[in-house]
Amino acid sequence: MKRKIMLIAIVLIAIIAAIAAFYSNRINILVMGIEGTRTDTMLLVSMSTHSNTVDVISIPRDTYYPTEGKTKLGQKKLNAVYGFKDIGGAEGVANAVSNILGIEIDHTVTVNYDAVKSIVDLLGGVEIEVPFDMKYDDPYATPPLHIDFKAGPQVITGDKAIGYLRFRKSNDGKIREGDVQRIERQQAFLVAAAKKAIGPKLPFVVSGAIKEVDTDLTFGNGMLYSIGMLGIDDTKIHMHTLPAKSIGTGSDGLSYYYYDADATHQMMIDIYDGVSAASESDTAQ
Repeated sequence: MKRKIMLIAIVLIAIIAAIAAFYSNRINILVMGIEGTRTDTMLLVSMSTHSNTVDVISIPRDTYYPTEGKTKLGQKKLNAVYGFKDIGGAEGVANAVSNILGIEIDHTVTVNYDAVKSIVDLLGGVEIEVPFDMKYDDPYATPPLHIDFKAGPQVITGDKAIGYLRFRKSNDGKIREGDVQRIERQQAFLVAAAKKAIGPKLPFVVSGAIKEVDTDLTFGNGMLYSIGMLGIDDTKIHMHTLPAKSIGTGSDGLSYYYYDADATHQMMIDIYDGVSAASESDTAQ
């Protein structure tokens, strides 16, 4: 009997803690797409439970972020942090992004290629406008990349989603995108995916997605957050990009995205104050 009472008490405490976290006005979740030992995509999803809005901040993988004691080629890029021993992994990236944005991160979500495929299929595919013909093959990538899209409207299914999201250049070299251009396409894809996910089926989508990813989000928290955001629509989803001071080549010969700390600070103030425009990009060139 005492054990049952103790179990009920623990469950009640967990529920109260989850409700308290939800009603703390804002939940920040860092979503990372992993390529080997690096983060290929980083998104900070900030949900306001007060205004029922979502702000998504895309963080370029080439963001300049030197780490003490890490001096090898490529280790000054933010995407290298995930692979650092002791100070890397999801927690290490969360700490780095927290330093850049000046906010606390509540949860992390790590997504691999199989998870993306499963989640997109869970949505029944995502309808988008492919901006131009995409043709690229890299049999040495992990997994191998074989991208072939024609320009125009189409439904991207799970098995093709990774290729679309990762595309950076064409086989003939005529098309070569930087981080910013790829982020714009990824954001458009995310908005289209969100349009399919929001509504009464949102808790179902979230419950299915949690099973496919590596996260510290509990099933209970995921359900609580999704139920609390049932009133959202796509006009309340605001897209941003980490503001840039400059984009150029560093002394090591690599390309870097140098973020603007002051503009980033102001962007976060605006987001927390609710001063966001739907589909707005905060990139400063």
